[in-house]
Amino acid sequence: MAKAPPPFRVQIVTDSRLAYFREAVIGARRFGFETGRLEFVDRWLEPELRGDLGRLVRRDRVAGIVAPLHTIAEERRYARLGIPVVNISNALPASTIPVVTQDDVAVGRLAAQHLRLCGARSFGFWGDLRQAYVRERHAGFRDELARHGQEGALWVGSGSDRRMGAWLGRLRRPAGVFAVLDEQALGLMRAARQAGWGVPDEVAVLGAGDDDFWVEFESVPLSSIRLPARRIGYEAAALLADQLETGRRVRGPFRLPVEGVSARRSTDVVFAGDPAVARAVRFIREHALTNPYVEDVARAAGLSRTALQARFRALVGRTILNEIQRTQLVRAQDLLTASDLPIAVIAERCAFPNSQRFSVVFRHRLGVTPSTYRRQHQGRD
Repeated sequence: MAKAPPPFRVQIVTDSRLAYFREAVIGARRFGFETGRLEFVDRWLEPELRGDLGRLVRRDRVAGIVAPLHTIAEERRYARLGIPVVNISNALPASTIPVVTQDDVAVGRLAAQHLRLCGARSFGFWGDLRQAYVRERHAGFRDELARHGQEGALWVGSGSDRRMGAWLGRLRRPAGVFAVLDEQALGLMRAARQAGWGVPDEVAVLGAGDDDFWVEFESVPLSSIRLPARRIGYEAAALLADQLETGRRVRGPFRLPVEGVSARRSTDVVFAGDPAVARAVRFIREHALTNPYVEDVARAAGLSRTALQARFRALVGRTILNEIQRTQLVRAQDLLTASDLPIAVIAERCAFPNSQRFSVVFRHRLGVTPSTYRRQHQGRD
């Protein structure tokens, strides 16, 4: 039996400005600790990174690097080192260094789907289209609206926070607004309040990144798209280890699926134009995990079952039963990602009669089993 090679000495360069990159670093380190294929050099300090990288590589005997490279100049600088490097930034449109990131088109698509469910009449997209990942998220957002004949209701904006108020004034209320970063979404919430708009009563605001610091920063908690940052770091480290072991270089990019929306009060609204349907959706969101009957929903909405079914499907695009099940599955996805609870316990908490039924419904709706979904989103192999 061949002797296993010793672990390779690698450096994980940290961009501590965003939780996304901090989480990616944790994912990369988890790979090294779990597999023993990598060992980590102490973190290089910021002043050192501005100096001679080659000297650092020689000093610390670094065989490979995982780093967030946001500019062409940074990419060229690391490429000149002559060792394998994996990029975990999605800022560049094309790269000569392999990139591991998320599917940003899917991020935009998911944002549009979530805001459409709020019943918005107009849609805002806030982000600097000079950035590659912003263009991809915009493409997904725009295409999802176009699929439903709503592309003409889309307004795009970017720039400093001072421009947000005037830009929001161009949207028709009720509106749904997506900002490509959580911090920008908070700026939009503040601009909306200063303009006299209620959040979420007149404008639903959605961010991306699900940064624990920002989503609870304001009195109205921010809904945000969860990005697979830890998984990205884990897979980037695995890709680096493969290259070090085989000597083969790869190109990429490698895009991982997004995880879903963490829904909070900033989008907890239904602009249905129908108070009864709005009451029904709110009742479902509050009581889905008690497995309510359709009759319970109709009673809360103040309509007969038949009348509510017709109006609900026309406005929401799904049956009442489908919406109850969708809400249960969203909660199940959260528990699978964020906890180590057994599948049977998650099935019970999400109002499924047993784990077998839960697995059948989950696979039918999401295309994978609950166990596979957990492995994909917790960085476990």
